[in-house]
Amino acid sequence: MRVEKSNTESDLVIALKNDDARAFDKLFAEYGKRLYFFAIGYLKSKEEAEEVVQEVFLRIWRNRKQLKPDLSFRAYLFRIAYHYILEVFERLNRHQSFRQQLIDEAINFDDEANEQLNYEALLKLAESLIDQLPPRQKEVLLKRKKENIPVKEIAIQLGITPKTVERHLTEALKTIKNGLDKNKISTMLFFALFLRG
Repeated sequence: MRVEKSNTESDLVIALKNDDARAFDKLFAEYGKRLYFFAIGYLKSKEEAEEVVQEVFLRIWRNRKQLKPDLSFRAYLFRIAYHYILEVFERLNRHQSFRQQLIDEAINFDDEANEQLNYEALLKLAESLIDQLPPRQKEVLLKRKKENIPVKEIAIQLGITPKTVERHLTEALKTIKNGLDKNKISTMLFFALFLRG
């Protein structure tokens, strides 16, 4: 059976180049479904396959003036579809990568938040243990550990002997160590954080 010249692919492409919307509709009717199955074979998603068909034919319409009637329209169409599918994969990979980055950042944020909460809880415990010390022990401890003042200088400042300063310091540290042991916190960690705070 002889196909009329006006219905050949080449004639439809020529008509499309001349802004013939009916030629566009005929080409869409001819290739739209094939293109859809081609796309779904790669993307495994009905919505994304439909998007490929729409985008490819939109590009065909926009670039209709550059169409070459002597070349295979079908090959051109599927080449555009293939490149668009690659773009979709790249976009999905970027999206996945971005999603993973957000998850990683959220996890890091949670870890940092937990560390901050632990640090703040430890500081509160430190303040509480230090506040429970007798006034002179507290004063000696803060001067020695927080202000890093030597024992002899503390003795001069407070008008007591260096031995008394050391005794206050020993008693204060013993009380704090007992409090830390109850909370299962090492003395080294306590003072590392205490001195930072």
